[in-house]
Amino acid sequence: MTVDVYSPAGESRGVVALIHGGFWQAMYGREGLGDCCRDLASRGFVAGNVGYRRVGERGGGFPNTCTDVVDALNELQRYGELRAIVGHSAGGQLALWAAKEVRASIVVSVAGVNALQRAIELGYGDRAVNSFAGDRIDEADPVSRVPVGVRTVLISPTADFEPGRDLTRTYAAAARAAGDDVTIVEPVGDHFDVISTGSDVWAAVVDAISAA
Repeated sequence: MTVDVYSPAGESRGVVALIHGGFWQAMYGREGLGDCCRDLASRGFVAGNVGYRRVGERGGGFPNTCTDVVDALNELQRYGELRAIVGHSAGGQLALWAAKEVRASIVVSVAGVNALQRAIELGYGDRAVNSFAGDRIDEADPVSRVPVGVRTVLISPTADFEPGRDLTRTYAAAARAAGDDVTIVEPVGDHFDVISTGSDVWAAVVDAISAA
């Protein structure tokens, strides 16, 4: 577990954790979210860029990948109140999973892999899902863990991969049925636009954090 901490110049508005995606694979790291963390720091937040063990690294995969994120969130609470947990793509699964373990004001999943069993049914990253969770998919699946009890925003870009948008709808239906407060936001953009701080997708993330 590694966390890069970006601090604001003035008084803190709270802590925001960012969790990168990449289908939990070792070849993808947290570097792409650096600009997002700097943007949050400029807005007065302490931003934590969370790194975790991934498939292809020693100890990577479920449950260690998830518990690494939980450990990082606990570490970030040293810097103040945890306002938001934000995850992109596979990081969305990690954010939703960890939000049940570590309390925050809001959890935000951006183009998230929010429903693992449904992803397998759709053939959407099913090989990656299986390599991550193996025979413990039900335990790793955010759908099986509702209600989370935390306000949830699911950001589903209009040009995201359609299977991914289906996973968002699947998770939202299950979470709402369990009593969670879930909002779906659909900004113009694609799966990767969150890493561009000038995009509508990133603006939707900032709006969700600020509202919390």
